[in-house]
Amino acid sequence: MDEVDELDETPTVTDVVKNLLDPSTLPHVILIGVSGFILYMISSSSSDSLFALGIAGFIGLSVGYALTAWMQEMNVIHKFSHFQPLPEKTTFLEKILLYFIRIVSAWISPLMLGLIPFTLISLYLTSDSGKDQAIYWGIAIAGMFVVWSFAQGRALSTSLRIFVQGRAVKIASIERNSKRFTSTSIHMTIIGVFAAVTYWILVSGANSTEEMSFIDMLGAILFALVAVAIQALLFWRTTDGRIADSRRKDTAAFGFAWGLFMQLFVTWHLLSALRRFMFEDWGLFLILEEFILMIITVIAAIWSLAKGAHQRGFKMFNEKNAVFWGLSFGMAYSGSIAMISVLGSKLTEGAIGTLGVSTTIGIGHLITAFTMLMIHSWRIGSLEQWLDSARQEYSVIEADGEPDESQVDGTEDTPEEQNLDTDIELVEIPDPVLEDDGFVE
Repeated sequence: MDEVDELDETPTVTDVVKNLLDPSTLPHVILIGVSGFILYMISSSSSDSLFALGIAGFIGLSVGYALTAWMQEMNVIHKFSHFQPLPEKTTFLEKILLYFIRIVSAWISPLMLGLIPFTLISLYLTSDSGKDQAIYWGIAIAGMFVVWSFAQGRALSTSLRIFVQGRAVKIASIERNSKRFTSTSIHMTIIGVFAAVTYWILVSGANSTEEMSFIDMLGAILFALVAVAIQALLFWRTTDGRIADSRRKDTAAFGFAWGLFMQLFVTWHLLSALRRFMFEDWGLFLILEEFILMIITVIAAIWSLAKGAHQRGFKMFNEKNAVFWGLSFGMAYSGSIAMISVLGSKLTEGAIGTLGVSTTIGIGHLITAFTMLMIHSWRIGSLEQWLDSARQEYSVIEADGEPDESQVDGTEDTPEEQNLDTDIELVEIPDPVLEDDGFVE
């Protein structure tokens, strides 16, 4: 396979993670961390000119990384966006010097490509006609946090669907109306236990038992009841759709697994939002949690965008440039958080001035959870369309690929062997437990 073909391949989750952890692109993690801190300090200055430069810096770097991803097939862009290997025979001092030079060289592409938008925006916002507009630019960047939260929910929903869908297409699409216990009870039990345990570990467990009030002690149970109530409301509103999905073996298994993963993430975001509202102070664990969530979101966003783009014949996202699209998103996300914090101190009057960073991020978690709930509710009842389309796609890929072992040795799987393969797949996606109508009255 030549290089062009490799660039056109849809990246898997493994490809995206490997790309993010590749030593040749790790210098950009340093750049994002250092530049994000510096730009935040500049933006929080009392000087209007420095505030404008901070805005231009966040936009410029985000655009620079997006252009670096888009132009990654160009040799010069690729060379000056990756850490180049060191020569084998070098002294210790030479290695230190070369390390510094190669790290800076890896920053050239995003910095130079971001220089043009940075220069244009900074010149405008520091001019006589544009300096009064800087505050509105800051508000616009801060307001993009809502968009990022919505995109986060959509990316997580899509990536979870792709993950489960790849396994569900291997399950037979046959009618299935046998009597079983309802999957509704299993879903609610898992969600309730997950909600109670995570609340106790992350909220109640952090406090001393002597300092806890009676309500605090019941917090885990109350949160679990809220999580289960949200799940029950979703099931009630989508009764007809869930009955339709339960009529086929593959859609029933798909709906069970995808729905469970979706609701686990919804519960996690609801708990994260509650903790942001309860605790204004930021500790190391909260920062680490938000960082991990952002990494998961970046991976989910790149993977889902790459998958959807390739299905439509649009090859902008691939395993070679995934890390740079992720860094562009990360820079824009950090810019929104920085602007929320800066505007919170600059605008002491009005709604924006009364919201702290912790509360704002909590609202973002609520938006993400609500987005995932709406997507889940909207797609229930039409899962067969996803699976049939995915099954057709996989059959085309298999037809264009290499022959399997049965074709090579001239043998075919017997019906018993095919059923055995199907049963093995059911180990990965639990078979839903349903009544005839899918629910217990």
